[in-house]
Amino acid sequence: MEISRKPKSPVSQSTRPSDTARPAAAARPVEKAPAQTAKDGFESGGARGSNFVDRPKGNFVDRPTGLPPGTPSALPATAFTFGSGHVAVRPFADSAARAPVTLKASATPNAKVNDLQTTTSTVSFDQDVKLDSLKLNLDLAHTYKGDLVVKLTSPSGKTETLHNRTGGSADNIQGSFDLAAFKGESTKGTWTLSVEDKARRDTGTLKSWSLDAAGHATGPGPIEEPQKPLSGPPVIAVFDGGVDFKHSDLDDAMWVNPNEVAGDGVDNDGNGVKDDIYGYNVGYNSGDVMRGSGTDHGTHVAGIIAAEDNGEGNTGVAAGKAKIMSLGGLYNGADLLTNFERGVDYMVKMKTEHGVNIRAVNASFGNEYRNPADVKRWTDAVQKLADADILLVAATANGNGSNLNDVPDMPANIDLPNVITVASMDKNNDKLARFSSHGDKVVELAAVGEDVLSTVPGGRWEEMSGTSMATPTVAGAAALMFAENPNLTAAQVRDLLVQTVEVDSDLKGKVSTSGKLDIEAAVAAAKATLDDDTTVAGR
Repeated sequence: MEISRKPKSPVSQSTRPSDTARPAAAARPVEKAPAQTAKDGFESGGARGSNFVDRPKGNFVDRPTGLPPGTPSALPATAFTFGSGHVAVRPFADSAARAPVTLKASATPNAKVNDLQTTTSTVSFDQDVKLDSLKLNLDLAHTYKGDLVVKLTSPSGKTETLHNRTGGSADNIQGSFDLAAFKGESTKGTWTLSVEDKARRDTGTLKSWSLDAAGHATGPGPIEEPQKPLSGPPVIAVFDGGVDFKHSDLDDAMWVNPNEVAGDGVDNDGNGVKDDIYGYNVGYNSGDVMRGSGTDHGTHVAGIIAAEDNGEGNTGVAAGKAKIMSLGGLYNGADLLTNFERGVDYMVKMKTEHGVNIRAVNASFGNEYRNPADVKRWTDAVQKLADADILLVAATANGNGSNLNDVPDMPANIDLPNVITVASMDKNNDKLARFSSHGDKVVELAAVGEDVLSTVPGGRWEEMSGTSMATPTVAGAAALMFAENPNLTAAQVRDLLVQTVEVDSDLKGKVSTSGKLDIEAAVAAAKATLDDDTTVAGR
Protein backbone atom coordinates (compact mmCIF):
# COMPACT_ATOMS: atom_id res chain seq x y z
CA MET A 1 0.00 0.00 0.00
CA GLU A 2 1.52 3.25 -1.06
CA ILE A 3 1.43 5.93 1.60
CA SER A 4 1.99 9.62 1.07
CA ARG A 5 2.81 12.22 3.65
CA LYS A 6 1.12 14.83 1.50
CA PRO A 7 -1.51 16.19 3.87
CA LYS A 8 -5.18 15.97 3.22
CA SER A 9 -6.87 19.08 1.91
CA PRO A 10 -6.95 21.44 4.88
CA VAL A 11 -10.34 22.39 6.24
CA SER A 12 -11.52 25.72 7.60
CA GLN A 13 -8.34 27.44 6.48
CA SER A 14 -9.49 31.01 6.12
CA THR A 15 -6.80 33.62 6.63
CA ARG A 16 -7.51 35.56 9.79
CA PRO A 17 -7.47 39.35 9.96
CA SER A 18 -4.91 39.37 12.71
CA ASP A 19 -2.50 36.98 14.36
CA THR A 20 -2.82 35.99 17.96
CA ALA A 21 0.39 36.62 19.83
CA ARG A 22 1.90 33.84 21.88
CA PRO A 23 0.88 34.41 25.50
CA ALA A 24 3.61 35.96 27.58
CA ALA A 25 5.28 33.67 30.07
CA ALA A 26 4.14 34.08 33.64
CA ALA A 27 6.44 36.27 35.70
CA ARG A 28 8.61 34.18 37.95
CA PRO A 29 9.24 35.22 41.54
CA VAL A 30 12.99 34.74 41.18
CA GLU A 31 15.36 37.41 39.97
CA LYS A 32 15.97 37.11 36.23
CA ALA A 33 19.55 36.34 35.30
CA PRO A 34 21.37 38.83 33.07
CA ALA A 35 20.75 38.35 29.38
CA GLN A 36 23.10 35.76 27.90
CA THR A 37 23.79 34.19 24.58
CA ALA A 38 21.97 30.89 24.87
CA LYS A 39 24.05 27.74 24.90
CA ASP A 40 22.92 24.45 23.48
CA GLY A 41 25.46 22.28 25.26
CA PHE A 42 27.49 21.41 22.17
CA GLU A 43 31.06 21.94 21.13
CA SER A 44 31.46 24.12 18.07
CA GLY A 45 33.71 21.67 16.23
CA GLY A 46 32.89 18.40 14.55
CA ALA A 47 31.45 17.24 11.28
CA ARG A 48 28.40 19.04 9.89
CA GLY A 49 26.02 18.12 7.12
CA SER A 50 26.21 19.94 3.82
CA ASN A 51 23.07 21.91 4.70
CA PHE A 52 24.65 23.34 7.86
CA VAL A 53 24.99 27.11 8.09
CA ASP A 54 26.83 29.09 10.72
CA ARG A 55 24.48 30.23 13.43
CA PRO A 56 23.51 33.91 13.54
CA LYS A 57 24.59 36.00 16.50
CA GLY A 58 22.32 36.08 19.53
CA ASN A 59 20.34 33.24 21.06
CA PHE A 60 20.11 31.02 17.99
CA VAL A 61 20.92 27.33 18.47
CA ASP A 62 21.52 25.12 15.47
CA ARG A 63 19.64 21.86 15.18
CA PRO A 64 22.04 19.22 16.58
CA THR A 65 23.57 16.75 14.14
CA GLY A 66 25.21 14.38 16.62
CA LEU A 67 28.39 12.43 16.02
CA PRO A 68 29.22 11.66 12.37
CA PRO A 69 28.38 8.27 10.81
CA GLY A 70 30.93 5.60 11.54
CA THR A 71 31.91 6.95 14.96
CA PRO A 72 33.14 3.95 16.98
CA SER A 73 30.94 3.11 19.95
CA ALA A 74 32.48 2.53 23.34
CA LEU A 75 29.89 -0.16 24.01
CA PRO A 76 29.07 -3.32 22.07
CA ALA A 77 25.94 -3.29 19.94
CA THR A 78 24.50 -6.13 22.02
CA ALA A 79 24.30 -3.77 24.97
CA PHE A 80 21.41 -2.03 23.24
CA THR A 81 19.26 -4.99 22.27
CA PHE A 82 15.80 -4.76 23.77
CA GLY A 83 13.37 -7.63 23.86
CA SER A 84 12.42 -9.74 20.87
CA GLY A 85 13.58 -9.09 17.34
CA HIS A 86 10.15 -8.01 16.14
CA VAL A 87 9.20 -4.74 17.71
CA ALA A 88 6.87 -3.91 14.82
CA VAL A 89 3.61 -4.66 16.61
CA ARG A 90 1.00 -3.01 14.43
CA PRO A 91 0.92 -2.35 10.69
CA PHE A 92 0.63 1.38 11.14
CA ALA A 93 -0.73 2.33 7.74
CA ASP A 94 -3.91 0.46 8.58
CA SER A 95 -4.08 1.17 12.30
CA ALA A 96 -6.61 3.97 11.76
CA ALA A 97 -8.89 1.64 9.81
CA ARG A 98 -9.54 -1.03 12.41
CA ALA A 99 -13.20 -0.20 12.99
CA PRO A 100 -15.61 -3.01 11.99
CA VAL A 101 -16.00 -3.31 8.22
CA THR A 102 -18.85 -4.90 6.26
CA LEU A 103 -18.56 -5.82 2.59
CA LYS A 104 -20.93 -7.30 0.01
CA ALA A 105 -20.22 -8.85 -3.37
CA SER A 106 -22.80 -10.40 -5.68
CA ALA A 107 -23.19 -12.07 -9.05
CA THR A 108 -26.14 -12.92 -11.30
CA PRO A 109 -24.72 -15.49 -13.70
CA ASN A 110 -28.01 -17.18 -14.74
CA ALA A 111 -25.71 -20.02 -15.77
CA LYS A 112 -26.95 -23.45 -16.85
CA VAL A 113 -26.21 -26.41 -14.56
CA ASN A 114 -25.96 -29.43 -16.83
CA ASP A 115 -25.76 -33.14 -16.07
CA LEU A 116 -22.31 -34.42 -15.04
CA GLN A 117 -20.74 -30.96 -15.37
CA THR A 118 -19.47 -28.25 -13.04
CA THR A 119 -20.63 -24.65 -13.29
CA THR A 120 -18.57 -21.92 -11.66
CA SER A 121 -19.13 -18.25 -10.88
CA THR A 122 -16.87 -15.70 -9.17
CA VAL A 123 -17.06 -12.51 -7.12
CA SER A 124 -14.15 -10.37 -5.86
CA PHE A 125 -13.28 -8.04 -3.01
CA ASP A 126 -10.66 -5.32 -3.38
CA GLN A 127 -10.47 -4.57 0.33
CA ASP A 128 -8.31 -6.62 2.69
CA VAL A 129 -10.56 -7.53 5.63
CA LYS A 130 -9.87 -10.23 8.18
CA LEU A 131 -13.16 -12.12 8.40
CA ASP A 132 -15.16 -12.39 11.59
CA SER A 133 -18.16 -13.80 9.74
CA LEU A 134 -19.19 -14.71 6.20
CA LYS A 135 -22.68 -15.43 4.86
CA LEU A 136 -23.51 -16.78 1.39
CA ASN A 137 -26.92 -16.08 -0.12
CA LEU A 138 -27.86 -18.50 -2.91
CA ASP A 139 -30.62 -18.83 -5.50
CA LEU A 140 -30.06 -22.09 -7.38
CA ALA A 141 -32.95 -23.59 -9.35
CA HIS A 142 -32.62 -27.34 -9.98
CA THR A 143 -34.97 -30.28 -9.95
CA TYR A 144 -33.78 -33.09 -7.66
CA LYS A 145 -31.24 -31.19 -5.59
CA GLY A 146 -29.83 -34.47 -4.32
CA ASP A 147 -27.78 -34.49 -7.53
CA LEU A 148 -25.76 -31.43 -6.51
CA VAL A 149 -22.51 -30.62 -4.71
CA VAL A 150 -22.01 -26.90 -3.98
CA LYS A 151 -18.68 -25.51 -2.77
CA LEU A 152 -17.14 -22.09 -2.05
CA THR A 153 -13.39 -21.47 -2.41
CA SER A 154 -11.61 -18.45 -0.92
CA PRO A 155 -8.77 -16.48 -2.55
CA SER A 156 -6.30 -18.46 -0.42
CA GLY A 157 -7.60 -21.77 -1.82
CA LYS A 158 -9.56 -22.85 1.23
CA THR A 159 -12.74 -24.72 0.19
CA GLU A 160 -15.95 -25.29 2.16
CA THR A 161 -18.79 -27.58 1.02
CA LEU A 162 -22.22 -26.00 1.43
CA HIS A 163 -24.35 -28.80 0.01
CA ASN A 164 -23.36 -32.40 -0.66
CA ARG A 165 -26.08 -34.39 -2.43
CA THR A 166 -28.66 -34.03 0.32
CA GLY A 167 -32.38 -33.31 -0.05
CA GLY A 168 -33.23 -36.18 -2.38
CA SER A 169 -35.93 -35.35 -4.90
CA ALA A 170 -36.71 -31.89 -3.51
CA ASP A 171 -36.16 -28.99 -5.86
CA ASN A 172 -33.91 -25.91 -5.65
CA ILE A 173 -31.31 -24.65 -3.17
CA GLN A 174 -32.30 -21.24 -1.87
CA GLY A 175 -31.39 -19.40 1.31
CA SER A 176 -28.41 -18.28 3.38
CA PHE A 177 -25.42 -20.21 4.66
CA ASP A 178 -23.23 -19.07 7.57
CA LEU A 179 -19.66 -20.07 6.77
CA ALA A 180 -17.74 -20.02 10.06
CA ALA A 181 -14.96 -22.05 8.47
CA PHE A 182 -13.69 -18.92 6.74
CA LYS A 183 -13.22 -16.92 9.95
CA GLY A 184 -9.78 -15.31 9.96
CA GLU A 185 -9.43 -15.53 6.17
CA SER A 186 -8.75 -12.42 4.13
CA THR A 187 -11.54 -11.19 1.87
CA LYS A 188 -9.19 -9.71 -0.73
CA GLY A 189 -9.22 -11.46 -4.08
CA THR A 190 -11.53 -13.74 -6.03
CA TRP A 191 -14.07 -16.10 -4.42
CA THR A 192 -15.33 -19.02 -6.51
CA LEU A 193 -18.69 -20.79 -6.21
CA SER A 194 -18.87 -24.18 -7.91
CA VAL A 195 -22.01 -26.24 -8.60
CA GLU A 196 -21.42 -29.83 -9.72
CA ASP A 197 -24.24 -32.00 -11.04
CA LYS A 198 -23.30 -35.59 -10.20
CA ALA A 199 -26.21 -37.37 -11.98
CA ARG A 200 -28.21 -37.50 -15.21
CA ARG A 201 -31.73 -36.37 -16.21
CA ASP A 202 -32.24 -33.27 -13.98
CA THR A 203 -30.73 -29.86 -14.81
CA GLY A 204 -31.03 -26.34 -13.48
CA THR A 205 -29.79 -22.73 -13.38
CA LEU A 206 -27.46 -20.88 -11.03
CA LYS A 207 -29.50 -17.68 -10.92
CA SER A 208 -27.65 -15.50 -8.39
CA TRP A 209 -25.50 -15.54 -5.30
CA SER A 210 -23.79 -13.07 -2.96
CA LEU A 211 -21.39 -12.87 -0.04
CA ASP A 212 -21.89 -10.73 3.07
CA ALA A 213 -18.53 -10.29 4.83
CA ALA A 214 -17.86 -8.70 8.21
CA GLY A 215 -14.51 -8.17 9.89
CA HIS A 216 -11.69 -5.71 10.48
CA ALA A 217 -9.36 -4.06 8.03
CA THR A 218 -5.91 -5.49 8.26
CA GLY A 219 -2.44 -4.81 6.93
CA PRO A 220 0.53 -6.70 5.59
CA GLY A 221 1.81 -7.99 8.93
CA PRO A 222 0.76 -9.52 12.23
CA ILE A 223 -1.23 -7.56 14.77
CA GLU A 224 -0.10 -7.73 18.35
CA GLU A 225 -1.61 -5.61 21.08
CA PRO A 226 0.59 -4.29 23.89
CA GLN A 227 1.14 -6.91 26.55
CA LYS A 228 0.01 -4.42 29.20
CA PRO A 229 -2.84 -1.93 28.79
CA LEU A 230 -1.86 1.70 28.37
CA SER A 231 -2.97 4.14 31.03
CA GLY A 232 -2.26 7.57 32.43
CA PRO A 233 -1.58 10.85 30.64
CA PRO A 234 0.16 10.86 27.26
CA VAL A 235 3.93 10.52 27.50
CA ILE A 236 6.04 12.61 25.11
CA ALA A 237 9.60 11.37 24.66
CA VAL A 238 12.22 14.11 24.33
CA PHE A 239 14.95 12.48 22.25
CA ASP A 240 17.90 14.83 22.73
CA GLY A 241 20.44 15.72 25.33
CA GLY A 242 19.09 14.77 28.74
CA VAL A 243 16.27 16.60 30.54
CA ASP A 244 17.00 18.13 33.95
CA PHE A 245 14.40 16.25 35.98
CA LYS A 246 15.32 18.25 39.10
CA HIS A 247 14.33 21.58 37.57
CA SER A 248 11.55 23.26 39.59
CA ASP A 249 9.52 23.73 36.41
CA LEU A 250 9.89 20.09 35.30
CA ASP A 251 10.14 17.94 38.41
CA ASP A 252 6.40 17.20 38.43
CA ALA A 253 6.19 16.98 34.65
CA MET A 254 8.50 13.99 34.28
CA TRP A 255 7.41 10.46 33.54
CA VAL A 256 8.60 8.23 36.39
CA ASN A 257 9.14 4.51 35.88
CA PRO A 258 6.85 2.92 38.49
CA ASN A 259 8.60 -0.44 38.30
CA GLU A 260 12.16 0.74 38.92
CA VAL A 261 13.81 1.45 42.28
CA ALA A 262 16.06 4.48 42.12
CA GLY A 263 19.70 4.00 42.93
CA ASP A 264 19.72 0.29 43.75
CA GLY A 265 21.74 -0.67 40.67
CA VAL A 266 19.21 -3.33 39.74
CA ASP A 267 17.15 -3.70 36.58
CA ASN A 268 13.93 -4.06 38.57
CA ASP A 269 11.53 -4.04 35.64
CA GLY A 270 13.61 -6.37 33.49
CA ASN A 271 13.78 -4.05 30.49
CA GLY A 272 17.55 -4.26 30.10
CA VAL A 273 18.40 -0.91 31.75
CA LYS A 274 19.26 -0.33 35.39
CA ASP A 275 17.74 2.62 37.23
CA ASP A 276 15.93 4.11 34.22
CA ILE A 277 13.73 6.23 36.44
CA TYR A 278 13.08 9.11 34.02
CA GLY A 279 14.08 7.46 30.75
CA TYR A 280 17.17 6.14 29.04
CA ASN A 281 20.61 7.39 28.01
CA VAL A 282 21.24 5.90 24.57
CA GLY A 283 24.85 7.05 24.38
CA TYR A 284 25.94 5.39 27.60
CA ASN A 285 23.36 2.60 27.94
CA SER A 286 22.23 3.72 31.36
CA GLY A 287 19.42 5.36 33.27
CA ASP A 288 21.52 8.48 33.87
CA VAL A 289 19.72 10.69 31.37
CA MET A 290 21.74 13.83 32.21
CA ARG A 291 25.12 12.36 31.30
CA GLY A 292 26.58 13.73 28.07
CA SER A 293 26.21 16.84 25.94
CA GLY A 294 23.14 18.77 24.83
CA THR A 295 21.41 18.94 28.19
CA ASP A 296 20.66 22.65 27.74
CA HIS A 297 19.01 21.82 24.42
CA GLY A 298 17.05 18.83 25.72
CA THR A 299 15.88 20.61 28.87
CA HIS A 300 14.78 23.65 26.86
CA VAL A 301 12.78 21.46 24.47
CA ALA A 302 11.10 19.63 27.37
CA GLY A 303 10.06 22.89 29.01
CA ILE A 304 8.34 24.10 25.84
CA ILE A 305 6.24 20.94 25.87
CA ALA A 306 5.33 20.54 29.52
CA ALA A 307 6.89 23.06 31.93
CA GLU A 308 4.61 23.39 34.93
CA ASP A 309 2.07 26.18 35.40
CA ASN A 310 3.52 27.22 38.75
CA GLY A 311 4.21 30.94 38.39
CA GLU A 312 7.86 30.37 37.53
CA GLY A 313 9.56 30.89 34.18
CA ASN A 314 7.47 29.60 31.30
CA THR A 315 4.41 27.41 31.08
CA GLY A 316 4.55 24.49 28.66
CA VAL A 317 2.01 24.01 25.89
CA ALA A 318 0.74 20.81 27.53
CA ALA A 319 1.35 21.80 31.15
CA GLY A 320 -0.43 19.38 33.48
CA LYS A 321 -1.69 17.28 30.56
CA ALA A 322 1.37 15.24 29.58
CA LYS A 323 4.52 13.69 31.00
CA ILE A 324 8.06 13.88 29.64
CA MET A 325 10.26 10.83 29.10
CA SER A 326 13.91 11.78 28.64
CA LEU A 327 15.96 9.93 26.05
CA GLY A 328 19.36 11.50 26.64
CA GLY A 329 22.87 10.90 25.38
CA LEU A 330 21.80 11.22 21.74
CA TYR A 331 24.98 13.06 20.81
CA ASN A 332 27.41 10.79 22.66
CA GLY A 333 28.77 7.27 22.46
CA ALA A 334 27.86 6.53 18.84
CA ASP A 335 26.70 8.30 15.70
CA LEU A 336 23.27 9.94 15.51
CA LEU A 337 21.65 7.16 13.49
CA THR A 338 22.87 4.33 15.70
CA ASN A 339 21.75 6.17 18.82
CA PHE A 340 18.39 6.88 17.22
CA GLU A 341 17.86 3.17 16.55
CA ARG A 342 18.73 2.36 20.17
CA GLY A 343 16.25 4.90 21.48
CA VAL A 344 13.50 3.69 19.19
CA ASP A 345 13.91 0.14 20.47
CA TYR A 346 13.69 1.39 24.06
CA MET A 347 10.54 3.40 23.41
CA VAL A 348 8.79 0.59 21.55
CA LYS A 349 9.69 -1.93 24.22
CA MET A 350 8.47 0.34 27.03
CA LYS A 351 5.17 0.92 25.25
CA THR A 352 4.41 -2.57 23.99
CA GLU A 353 5.83 -4.64 26.85
CA HIS A 354 5.59 -2.32 29.86
CA GLY A 355 2.42 -0.35 29.11
CA VAL A 356 3.98 3.13 29.04
CA ASN A 357 1.59 5.46 27.22
CA ILE A 358 4.16 6.92 24.80
CA ARG A 359 2.23 8.84 22.15
CA ALA A 360 4.85 11.05 20.48
CA VAL A 361 8.58 11.71 20.30
CA ASN A 362 10.12 15.12 19.74
CA ALA A 363 13.09 15.10 17.34
CA SER A 364 14.77 18.52 17.36
CA PHE A 365 17.81 17.16 15.58
CA GLY A 366 18.81 15.82 12.20
CA ASN A 367 21.34 15.75 9.40
CA GLU A 368 21.71 14.98 5.72
CA TYR A 369 22.29 11.33 4.80
CA ARG A 370 22.98 10.52 1.15
CA ASN A 371 23.92 6.85 1.56
CA PRO A 372 20.82 4.78 0.58
CA ALA A 373 21.67 2.19 3.22
CA ASP A 374 21.61 4.88 5.91
CA VAL A 375 18.32 6.26 4.62
CA LYS A 376 16.82 2.77 4.81
CA ARG A 377 17.99 2.40 8.41
CA TRP A 378 16.41 5.73 9.31
CA THR A 379 13.19 4.75 7.59
CA ASP A 380 13.07 1.32 9.21
CA ALA A 381 13.52 2.87 12.65
CA VAL A 382 10.72 5.38 12.09
CA GLN A 383 8.53 2.55 10.78
CA LYS A 384 9.06 0.82 14.14
CA LEU A 385 7.65 3.93 15.78
CA ALA A 386 4.77 3.86 13.34
CA ASP A 387 4.03 0.22 14.08
CA ALA A 388 3.84 1.10 17.77
CA ASP A 389 1.55 4.07 16.98
CA ILE A 390 4.06 6.73 18.05
CA LEU A 391 4.05 10.13 16.33
CA LEU A 392 7.41 11.58 15.28
CA VAL A 393 7.49 15.40 15.46
CA ALA A 394 10.64 16.44 13.62
CA ALA A 395 12.49 19.71 13.08
CA THR A 396 13.51 20.80 9.64
CA ALA A 397 16.97 22.33 9.31
CA ASN A 398 18.13 25.85 10.17
CA GLY A 399 19.30 26.65 6.66
CA ASN A 400 18.59 30.38 6.40
CA GLY A 401 15.76 29.92 3.93
CA SER A 402 17.09 26.82 2.15
CA ASN A 403 14.60 24.57 0.38
CA LEU A 404 14.91 20.93 1.53
CA ASN A 405 12.48 19.34 -0.93
CA ASP A 406 15.22 17.32 -2.59
CA VAL A 407 17.50 16.85 0.41
CA PRO A 408 17.66 13.49 2.29
CA ASP A 409 17.30 15.26 5.64
CA MET A 410 16.85 12.61 8.32
CA PRO A 411 14.59 11.96 10.08
CA ALA A 412 12.47 14.98 9.11
CA ASN A 413 12.00 14.10 5.44
CA ILE A 414 10.97 10.48 5.92
CA ASP A 415 7.78 9.73 4.01
CA LEU A 416 5.61 7.92 6.55
CA PRO A 417 2.19 8.91 7.93
CA ASN A 418 3.38 9.15 11.53
CA VAL A 419 5.87 11.93 10.68
CA ILE A 420 5.08 15.64 10.89
CA THR A 421 7.86 18.09 10.07
CA VAL A 422 8.06 21.61 11.46
CA ALA A 423 9.58 24.90 10.29
CA SER A 424 9.93 28.00 12.44
CA MET A 425 7.89 31.19 12.49
CA ASP A 426 9.41 34.41 13.78
CA LYS A 427 8.65 35.65 17.29
CA ASN A 428 5.62 37.61 16.09
CA ASN A 429 4.20 34.52 14.36
CA ASP A 430 3.65 36.46 11.13
CA LYS A 431 6.34 35.10 8.78
CA LEU A 432 8.85 32.31 8.39
CA ALA A 433 11.84 32.90 10.65
CA ARG A 434 14.93 34.06 8.78
CA PHE A 435 16.96 31.06 9.97
CA SER A 436 14.42 28.35 9.10
CA SER A 437 14.59 26.00 6.15
CA HIS A 438 11.40 25.03 4.36
CA GLY A 439 10.04 22.75 1.63
CA ASP A 440 6.45 22.39 0.47
CA LYS A 441 6.93 18.67 -0.25
CA VAL A 442 8.54 17.74 3.05
CA VAL A 443 7.52 20.29 5.72
CA GLU A 444 3.91 20.32 6.86
CA LEU A 445 3.56 23.43 9.00
CA ALA A 446 5.38 26.09 11.00
CA ALA A 447 5.27 27.22 14.63
CA VAL A 448 6.94 29.98 16.64
CA GLY A 449 10.61 29.17 17.22
CA GLU A 450 12.23 32.56 17.82
CA ASP A 451 13.06 33.98 21.27
CA VAL A 452 11.25 31.15 23.04
CA LEU A 453 11.65 31.20 26.83
CA SER A 454 12.06 27.81 28.45
CA THR A 455 13.90 25.77 31.04
CA VAL A 456 17.63 25.06 31.12
CA PRO A 457 19.59 23.00 33.66
CA GLY A 458 20.35 24.43 37.07
CA GLY A 459 16.89 25.86 37.75
CA ARG A 460 17.24 28.59 35.11
CA TRP A 461 15.31 29.78 32.06
CA GLU A 462 16.65 31.17 28.80
CA GLU A 463 15.36 32.32 25.46
CA MET A 464 16.51 30.28 22.47
CA SER A 465 15.70 30.39 18.76
CA GLY A 466 15.67 27.68 16.08
CA THR A 467 13.50 25.04 14.49
CA SER A 468 14.43 23.04 17.59
CA MET A 469 12.15 25.38 19.55
CA ALA A 470 9.28 25.34 17.04
CA THR A 471 9.08 21.57 16.98
CA PRO A 472 8.22 20.96 20.67
CA THR A 473 5.41 23.51 20.35
CA VAL A 474 3.79 21.13 17.85
CA ALA A 475 4.64 18.14 20.06
CA GLY A 476 2.91 19.89 22.95
CA ALA A 477 -0.16 20.50 20.81
CA ALA A 478 -0.19 16.81 19.89
CA ALA A 479 -0.01 15.93 23.58
CA LEU A 480 -3.09 18.08 24.26
CA MET A 481 -4.91 16.28 21.45
CA PHE A 482 -4.02 12.84 22.80
CA ALA A 483 -5.11 13.97 26.27
CA GLU A 484 -8.43 15.19 24.86
CA ASN A 485 -9.09 11.95 22.99
CA PRO A 486 -6.81 9.04 23.96
CA ASN A 487 -8.31 6.90 21.19
CA LEU A 488 -6.74 8.96 18.42
CA THR A 489 -3.92 7.32 16.50
CA ALA A 490 -0.66 9.01 15.57
CA ALA A 491 -1.82 9.26 11.95
CA GLN A 492 -5.10 10.85 12.96
CA VAL A 493 -3.40 13.45 15.15
CA ARG A 494 -0.99 14.29 12.35
CA ASP A 495 -3.87 14.70 9.90
CA LEU A 496 -5.83 16.90 12.31
CA LEU A 497 -2.78 19.10 12.88
CA VAL A 498 -2.36 19.73 9.16
CA GLN A 499 -6.10 20.16 8.55
CA THR A 500 -6.48 22.86 11.20
CA VAL A 501 -3.53 25.13 10.41
CA GLU A 502 -4.01 28.87 10.09
CA VAL A 503 -3.12 29.83 6.55
CA ASP A 504 -0.39 32.45 6.29
CA SER A 505 0.45 34.05 2.95
CA ASP A 506 4.14 34.07 3.83
CA LEU A 507 4.12 30.27 4.01
CA LYS A 508 2.62 29.64 0.58
CA GLY A 509 5.02 27.47 -1.38
CA LYS A 510 7.17 26.93 1.73
CA VAL A 511 5.19 24.35 3.69
CA SER A 512 2.68 21.89 2.28
CA THR A 513 -0.32 23.32 4.15
CA SER A 514 0.67 26.98 3.61
CA GLY A 515 -0.11 27.29 7.29
CA LYS A 516 1.08 27.61 10.86
CA LEU A 517 0.06 25.73 13.98
CA ASP A 518 -3.33 26.59 15.46
CA ILE A 519 -3.38 24.89 18.84
CA GLU A 520 -6.93 25.84 19.73
CA ALA A 521 -8.34 24.57 16.44
CA ALA A 522 -6.32 21.34 16.60
CA VAL A 523 -7.50 20.52 20.12
CA ALA A 524 -11.09 21.35 19.18
CA ALA A 525 -10.82 18.98 16.22
CA ALA A 526 -9.51 16.23 18.51
CA LYS A 527 -12.41 16.79 20.87
CA ALA A 528 -14.89 16.63 17.99
CA THR A 529 -13.67 13.14 17.10
CA LEU A 530 -14.96 11.83 20.42
CA ASP A 531 -18.37 11.56 18.77
CA ASP A 532 -16.94 9.95 15.62
CA ASP A 533 -17.85 6.28 15.43
CA THR A 534 -14.75 5.56 13.35
CA THR A 535 -12.36 6.52 16.14
CA VAL A 536 -10.03 3.65 16.98
CA ALA A 537 -10.20 2.36 20.53
CA GLY A 538 -7.77 0.41 22.62
CA ARG A 539 -4.47 2.15 21.96
